[in-house]
Amino acid sequence: MHPRRTILGLAGALLLAGLLASHGAQAADRVTPEDVRNALERGKQALRRNLRTYNYVGARIEYRILTAMALLNAGVSPKDADVRAILNNLAERATLLTDQQYLGSYQGGLLLMLFQMTGDPAFQRVAADLSRRLLRYQFPNGGWGDNSRTQFALLGLKAARDMGLDVPGEVFERARRYVEGGQNADGGWSYYPGDARSWGSMTVAGCSGLFICGDTLFNGRNACDMHGLADRRLSRGLEWLANNFSVRTNPGHNGYLFYYLYGLERVGMLLAQRTMGGHDWYREGAAFLVRTQSPDGSWSGEMGSTEFAMLFLGKGSKPIALQKLRYDKGHHWNLDPYDAKNLTEAAARDLETPMTYQIVGTQSDTKELALGPVLYLQGSQSFEFEPDFRTQLRGFLDQGGFLVAVAGCGRKPFEDSFKQEVLKMYPEAAFERLAPDHPVYASRHTLTRGELYMLEGVDLGCRTAIFYAPKDVSCVWGGQCQCENENVILHDEALKLGVNIVAYALGFQRLRDKLDDVKVEVSARAEDRLPRGALVVGQLYHAGGWNPGPMAIPNLTKTLREQTKMPAEVAVRRVLSGSDELGDYPALYMTGYRSFKFGPEQIKALRAYLDRGGFLFADPWCGRDEFDESFRALCKELYPNQPLERLPLSHGIFEAPFKIEHVTYKERVAAKFPKLGSEPYLEGVTVNQRLLIVYSRFNLGCELQGNPMPLSLGVKGDAAYRLAVNTLVYALSH
Repeated sequence: MHPRRTILGLAGALLLAGLLASHGAQAADRVTPEDVRNALERGKQALRRNLRTYNYVGARIEYRILTAMALLNAGVSPKDADVRAILNNLAERATLLTDQQYLGSYQGGLLLMLFQMTGDPAFQRVAADLSRRLLRYQFPNGGWGDNSRTQFALLGLKAARDMGLDVPGEVFERARRYVEGGQNADGGWSYYPGDARSWGSMTVAGCSGLFICGDTLFNGRNACDMHGLADRRLSRGLEWLANNFSVRTNPGHNGYLFYYLYGLERVGMLLAQRTMGGHDWYREGAAFLVRTQSPDGSWSGEMGSTEFAMLFLGKGSKPIALQKLRYDKGHHWNLDPYDAKNLTEAAARDLETPMTYQIVGTQSDTKELALGPVLYLQGSQSFEFEPDFRTQLRGFLDQGGFLVAVAGCGRKPFEDSFKQEVLKMYPEAAFERLAPDHPVYASRHTLTRGELYMLEGVDLGCRTAIFYAPKDVSCVWGGQCQCENENVILHDEALKLGVNIVAYALGFQRLRDKLDDVKVEVSARAEDRLPRGALVVGQLYHAGGWNPGPMAIPNLTKTLREQTKMPAEVAVRRVLSGSDELGDYPALYMTGYRSFKFGPEQIKALRAYLDRGGFLFADPWCGRDEFDESFRALCKELYPNQPLERLPLSHGIFEAPFKIEHVTYKERVAAKFPKLGSEPYLEGVTVNQRLLIVYSRFNLGCELQGNPMPLSLGVKGDAAYRLAVNTLVYALSH
């Protein structure tokens, strides 16, 4: 077991228990990914029983369709015998099931969603027929009879469009006017336009309808931003949901709870809302559903309750790959309101990995930012972050996150602001044009258009953690393929570039379950707060990327205290050989990812420190060859007559506090060093029978930092901690 991970944080365990569901309701129960997986498995069995219960006549057929949708969303394959039987039967009966307007609007919309979910082109013909039928059923006022039928018709037409079927834009234009006309003065919607009593289930329907219509009408606009297009009506609908939030009741109505929860999930996913009114809608809804599931796996209360509950749990649990940053109060952060959505959907298809996105604000802390590996911002105007958010953002990047920025229409004010913000976080950072052979240009698709090879980046360790696109590629992501601007790249390969960025990030960091507890390490204790007797490890500064993992040594020394019961605090401090007094430190640590060279005075000072009893521990970040070569050259300059040699397995450094005989190396190590085997590999410089330099050719720091970096040349998992702990204990005891 991982030495550090054996310590459970009480604060994380209490976080969910402290969340209020709404308006003074009881605290929400804690829910884990395992809880949801168990609920889904039990729910699948209940759904299969329902298939034998629902008949083919009357209104119940729509629940049979919902059952198939829920099974697919819960991970059941479209090739599953039960599901395939439903699909084939429904496809054969589609014309009969939708032969009149009232039920046809419901069932036609549901069937289109179901067929789209399968991804099977065999259903294309029947889907085209259903789409034409829904178009005929639209009333002259733009609706389909009421707000409930209208939402399912729009969801179905959206699915048809996603299948590549042609749905005329004027259909959505008329529907938008209908949905807008039915909004009440308080921002909510009722079942029929004109009824001033707003319901939760109809308000989520209204919000979804506005978003679907806006998405369709926005695609293909000959524009570079959304000045004046911000949808105040949609904002008012979300405000109503926030002010009346609940997962235990359908706000404004005493029934249709599960139907409302299905709609709440749809709004949360379509509009990328992580919270509503400060409530984590998925976490609270999942906790409620897990707690109220019957022993037989079903949910009771209304027709379709099990299907709606399973759709909520299955669809809402998609892991987050990308978060879009709302960094101002206006619209500049969201010039392309559908870019993140379309990019994530394309990445999910191309990478064959379920994923979604959401919107976060600058009030988010490192833990919230770390819910997804990629943070994306786009804009055209100048901006400035608050110092506290800058600190949180750096924490996100230092612990493995990726930052992606696109200048809307290539606007210089945004570029200047973004680069200034990066420099405030990393004063030594340098934006460099990424070479054509950079992995991001071939991580999923091999790009053929030269203008796409224009990304700039900032490296943190062995990865490019910050990407900047000086030319606007997000217009294509958002569907604005007609924008006329010399700084906008309109070729569809721009979307492939976006997918490549997501794929590159996923090469370093796995997607988390939406309910995973994100563990965030806190920075080392500030010098003026250290108690008397604290042990301070110096970290050598150099020009080769001296601090790619600022939490590596704090994490290591925390483990050291836990394993050795060391009573003193341990901290790490930057030191410069030849300037700072090295004798103050019992041990020095050194890492990096680029080449470097010390001057004569620095060499002299470092050797004097080592000769007086000091100790130097080093490793190359991600196993980078450039640092490795420079460090070996440094050792030769320090001690020309004492070579850096491999330490035998019998050496005391492998004995305590851990007995280390075997380690696990990452895959690239075996490929590059096929004869290495599984024995631990440390090298050292010994002078007068005293070991004073220890070097791990294979990186330990990425694991200490908390970012495993699977593509690095390093030691894997717990073994990295054991080797590092043993090395530091040896240094302090010899």
